[in-house]
Amino acid sequence: MVPLLEWSDLRVFLAVHRTGTHAGAARALRVAPTTIGRRVAALEDAVGARLFARTPDGLAPTEAARALLPRAERVEAEIQDAARELTVADARPTGSVRLTCGDGFATFVLGPALPEFLAAHPGLTVEVIPSVHVLDLTRGEADVALRLFRPREKSLVARRVGTERYALYASATYLARRGAPRAARDLAAHDLIIYDRDLDRMRSQAWFLRIASGANVAVRASATTILHSACAAGAGIALLTRSYVRDDPRFVNVLPRVEAPASEMWLVTHADLRASARVSAAARFVEALVRRSGEPA
Repeated sequence: MVPLLEWSDLRVFLAVHRTGTHAGAARALRVAPTTIGRRVAALEDAVGARLFARTPDGLAPTEAARALLPRAERVEAEIQDAARELTVADARPTGSVRLTCGDGFATFVLGPALPEFLAAHPGLTVEVIPSVHVLDLTRGEADVALRLFRPREKSLVARRVGTERYALYASATYLARRGAPRAARDLAAHDLIIYDRDLDRMRSQAWFLRIASGANVAVRASATTILHSACAAGAGIALLTRSYVRDDPRFVNVLPRVEAPASEMWLVTHADLRASARVSAAARFVEALVRRSGEPA
């Protein structure tokens, strides 16, 4: 059977060959001399021949070592070439990058800004994964995430980039039909539009249900865009992100003095992807959009 050679062993072999001692190789590779000795012994076992002979001047390569040297150098050159090519390739924002965020941000902020971003990065393909549920970045389900909480996973890198602020809204037709509430207690006589039950523990929704205790829940939905369309059509009162609707005449701010709890916005990537040009470009893009939306950290 042909022996299976490990690059880690060949790397040690080349260092010993070039320095002439275990100590020199250890300094070059920044490992312990004992590690060098173990690696050389493992390689000698694999090839079935002694590679270095001890002399007064250090370690001298044997005939087997001289035969192995050009092959080991070719392996080294191939690995170095591959590393350079990958580094250069990843220095340009090319390929595909996956962004996950809430469907509201994806629809009202991210989507309209994509032409400008793609024009600046023609080699990129952007995969947008809008979801109120959390994707697992540690499993590669997305490259960049915009979340409303700080992640706990040690393998993820997070930076607070903004604040999402909310207010109560209804359409003019709904208010004309049902009347406008003058105080929070009046919400009990109104219809609500809220997220599905999976998000009842979410801070903002829990607050809304609490101050509107006794109100009729007319619509539950798993998507922010459905909340918006139902609210604009007159189905009830909804707690919406202010920056998404502030310039939309279909929405009337209800109880403007009632302040809803805000949510922190965190930009999240995996630590292993921080040096990736495509991920860095996408992360900068998302952060700029958050700041442009007018709700800074």
